[in-house]
Amino acid sequence: MTGGRMAPKKKRGRSPTQARPTGEAPAVPRSVSRTPLVVEDRRRWPAAVWILLACAWLAGSPLFFVLYLAEGFAMLDTGEVTDAARRAAAWYLVWMLVFALLVPLGGAVAALWLRRRVAAAMFAAALALSAVVVFSLASPAELLGGIAGAFG
Repeated sequence: MTGGRMAPKKKRGRSPTQARPTGEAPAVPRSVSRTPLVVEDRRRWPAAVWILLACAWLAGSPLFFVLYLAEGFAMLDTGEVTDAARRAAAWYLVWMLVFALLVPLGGAVAALWLRRRVAAAMFAAALALSAVVVFSLASPAELLGGIAGAFG
């Protein structure tokens, strides 16, 4: 190994400053503007809407599913099923479908309309999850048949 020295760095010479043309007046210095410039208006109300829709989806779907099951078990215990019990079960089913499917769908559409990609993706995932769970229990034709049979 040699104990050689490193070559010194080359220094860059300063380029001469450009002289101003003699016929022009120097530029007037600009005053600094103290008015704040709003680059992006971040509205806060969509976050409140997303929270309300998410709470409605998380609370409404299981609540009306439990009420639907309770009404169904109550109809099994009685010997005769009345039209009022059928209508009550159908209403619970309708509200369960509204909270499980329409609330996330509405949230996804609103998020896309407001150009909020993350919120749209989250509501689309919630809609897909709800659709898988609901339609694994019964097909859409069976659900609509149950609702139509109770109200028809």
